[in-house]
Amino acid sequence: MPEIVRHGVKFKTSPFVYERNEGEQQEERVVDFQFVYKGFELGRQDAATLFFLVSFLSFSYGWVILGFTTIYSLILGVLFVTVVNDLIGRFVSFIGAFLDGSKVGLKRLTGFVLMKWAVRDAVTQLLGLWYFGEIEDHYSFFKLFVRLKLMPFSVMSPWIRGFEKEISGFLFTWFLVDTLVAFAFSLAAWTAIVDSRRTGREIIEEGCYLMSTLLNQAIQIKCYEAIAMWVLTYIGGEHFFATVIEAALELYFMVAWLIFYFMVRCREASAEGRRYGRRELEVLVDGIT
Repeated sequence: MPEIVRHGVKFKTSPFVYERNEGEQQEERVVDFQFVYKGFELGRQDAATLFFLVSFLSFSYGWVILGFTTIYSLILGVLFVTVVNDLIGRFVSFIGAFLDGSKVGLKRLTGFVLMKWAVRDAVTQLLGLWYFGEIEDHYSFFKLFVRLKLMPFSVMSPWIRGFEKEISGFLFTWFLVDTLVAFAFSLAAWTAIVDSRRTGREIIEEGCYLMSTLLNQAIQIKCYEAIAMWVLTYIGGEHFFATVIEAALELYFMVAWLIFYFMVRCREASAEGRRYGRRELEVLVDGIT
């Protein structure tokens, strides 16, 4: 309606539609995530919370991978130096073996351990999509996804209820495939330590070739290892005592594969008319430390 400001001057105001402006403001406050799946909407505050949660989980998972890679590399390096020094009869203090082994592990095994984890993680995710890809409950799928991301580190239990058939099929297939992957990587760590100039593919090929020379013994060691780990994992559960025994057995089989590696090298050298003994081990450990 017209409003008189002063005599002789008039201004006419345009009508203000409250419902329209309110609807536009409401649309500005809503973030639509229909590209994820239909009917899923989050407000800006919820979206910010979700973004912070995803960022925090990604950051934490990155630190888990980094910690796992570092610790595993240190253990393999210390184990290699300790066993070689014991075979050649050289006394080395615990601190000396730890320092030398840590240097070897971080320098020559970090990339290998990360590659091994990446392969196991890729296999786990592919099998997870195969068995759980048709689950429509997004909450259950998310919990299964988180559990699958932890599988390369350890087998977690209990699983989600209601999907016993899919979980049983996944665990059976995963155990077989993971055993084959672990078998292919059995000698790769020691090959990477001895010759760090090789690429990842060459390391795997060299390890598989060495195992093929004594394939029967290699299969026996892997079968014993797989059976022992399966019994402790699926019968012992997550009890502390079972976890300690599992860690001790894992170290035991690491030593077994290292001895197997030296035995294969000795046999290969003998077939070529060369010698592989104490002197070669001394040169080896002095050269890498």
